[in-house]
Amino acid sequence: MEPIKKAYGYVTRTHKGRPQVLVFQHPILEAGIQIPKGTVEEGESPEAAVVREMIEETGLTEWGKPVFIADDRWKADDGSIHHRHFYRLDQKDVPDQWQHAPSGGGEEEGLQFTLFWISSPGDIPLARGHGDYLPDVLEERPEDGLGCLEPSEDVKQVYLIEEGVERIIGETREQISFEEGGTVLVREQTLTSEEIGDRRTVTRLMASTNRPLTVEDSGGGGMRAVYAGDHVIIERDGGEKRVPLHHLPVDTFSVELLLRTLPLEGTYALSFHAFNVLKGEEQLIEIHADEQPDGSFKAKVRFGAMIQWYWVNTETRELLKQSSDPAPGLKMEFRR
Repeated sequence: MEPIKKAYGYVTRTHKGRPQVLVFQHPILEAGIQIPKGTVEEGESPEAAVVREMIEETGLTEWGKPVFIADDRWKADDGSIHHRHFYRLDQKDVPDQWQHAPSGGGEEEGLQFTLFWISSPGDIPLARGHGDYLPDVLEERPEDGLGCLEPSEDVKQVYLIEEGVERIIGETREQISFEEGGTVLVREQTLTSEEIGDRRTVTRLMASTNRPLTVEDSGGGGMRAVYAGDHVIIERDGGEKRVPLHHLPVDTFSVELLLRTLPLEGTYALSFHAFNVLKGEEQLIEIHADEQPDGSFKAKVRFGAMIQWYWVNTETRELLKQSSDPAPGLKMEFRR
């Protein structure tokens, strides 16, 4: 079934120094409290659709360029699949509350919405999935997150070291690029190796908030994961599994990217939860980094029970080398 494209708008303002999001009470009580949204029309872009829907459902007519937040797949009550596109749109000098009759026609003909503002994701429960990305616009986030990284390509050789004897068994290539006007970072990793097999992983995530959007991995027959608000959808072997998220997610595939942006100095320690899409579970990530004589940092990163070592140049934000011990007497390194 072809997904139905939907455009959702988090309309924001700053009130007494804090961000707020516009919501409305639907006159049909069962429909709940919602954010403005609607269906993307034939030949219309999601960005154009969200501006049109904001005008129709709020009555406000002056709008700047929408800021992309996320897109995901969501299953509606009738079983249809919605391809949801979320945007943030800023407003100034707007009332605290007002009523508006939506002008889009259809099922909304003759209705009247009561619009007002909320200041926290926990203020009031929103309708089905409307609050999935509220934390991204209401909670404090880093200024640029991964946006400080540059588009780049990096090639490393894969070394297998057995009982002190090393040999090259393959090559890895990492490409970093940006989409959606720089708001989405795309990391493509490819491994070429006759001994351990070829593999390709593509991770898309929000550059400013580090929030993962999708992960595609060719290993083990192929897997695709879509992060959708408070859960992640994992597609594998022709089936689909939905796993709830208990923390604002970081994907384990993006931990190496985060290492390059951390304010490493002296002896540094950090811990947080990340979701492992291959295992379908959250893991505790623990980072301990120490400065080396050459000014780089050696970081020990624990992914649950597994440990990886990374060498990071904080000035160039480069990952210089990676090392792990997959078995006693066996070491694997990725280095230039």
